[in-house]
Amino acid sequence: MRYTVVVIPDEEDGGFAAYVPAIPNCFTHGDTLEHAVEMAKDAAAALLASFAAHDEEIPVEAAGTVVRTIEVASPVGVPA
Repeated sequence: MRYTVVVIPDEEDGGFAAYVPAIPNCFTHGDTLEHAVEMAKDAAAALLASFAAHDEEIPVEAAGTVVRTIEVASPVGVPA
């Protein structure tokens, strides 16, 4: 199965936070970008196995999901 993973630098703790939006509660962390992605794969696999073991519906990412970066103007007085 194919899922989108979002990885964000963790400025507070260092490393990277990662989550899979299509899978509820699929959040993790890694020391490097690659480690965070691997941890997300492991977390997703464990959650999907748990859903299956409990006869819960397996989440499927919406077909045609697109991830883009957008730039939004900062409100007045807020640093960009």
